[in-house]
Amino acid sequence: MTFTVLVADDEPLAREMIASLIRLDPEVGDVVACENAASVRAALAERPVEIAFLDVEMPEATGIDLAGALEPETPVVVFVTAFSEYATQAFDVRAVDYVLKPFSDRRLVEALGRAKQRVLDLRCRAGEAPEPPAAETMPTGGYLQRITYRERDESIVLKTSEIVWIEAQDYYVRIHSSRGRHLLRTTLASLGARLDPAQFLRVHRGALVNVDEVRSLGGRDGVRLTLSDGSDVPVSRTRRRSVVKVLRPRLRRT
Repeated sequence: MTFTVLVADDEPLAREMIASLIRLDPEVGDVVACENAASVRAALAERPVEIAFLDVEMPEATGIDLAGALEPETPVVVFVTAFSEYATQAFDVRAVDYVLKPFSDRRLVEALGRAKQRVLDLRCRAGEAPEPPAAETMPTGGYLQRITYRERDESIVLKTSEIVWIEAQDYYVRIHSSRGRHLLRTTLASLGARLDPAQFLRVHRGALVNVDEVRSLGGRDGVRLTLSDGSDVPVSRTRRRSVVKVLRPRLRRT
């Protein structure tokens, strides 16, 4: 099954950052962003939502008030807040997780995974067989097969096989693909943890390369990689031996 996720936060930057991270999950079909309690109520009245990420302190009503007015675990609720003192109240309304700001990408992904599992558990208890994800979105061995994100008003779906390499840029990553460049709000460590390590190789702290896109290995000042898009990517001294060990046999076969 795919999940529709609602994100409610009255701070636009926080709301978009949370929504952007959630959109990276291939099992998330739609993300609905809300700025206050009224827009949350309207969104829930319009469509079924399986998971809701709610800020606690919002105009008109708190996230706790909103969750308390819902049918139990419909949707499954995760609270995301800067205030620790509401934790007891959060679990009184059956929240599945309580994420404190500031948080790491990994922490939010962990909360999303817990919420998805809770939705599946509830469906199984109700005697509903969960619908499997579409074949093209099914992660092999639990790794991402595609990345979905928004660019302006358009939803972009990028297959991981189209990625040439990925570079870190502060709290973002720039993905170089056969279709161009894409800037995503996530860290290299967080995204790298969800990519197949047999396919994507960390060559220095700021770069991952798709091993199928490496065309040559060399360089006077140490090991450098030439990639299919013409990029020249250096390899750090600490990773040089492991990178050569992986790539040299592959390059000999080509």
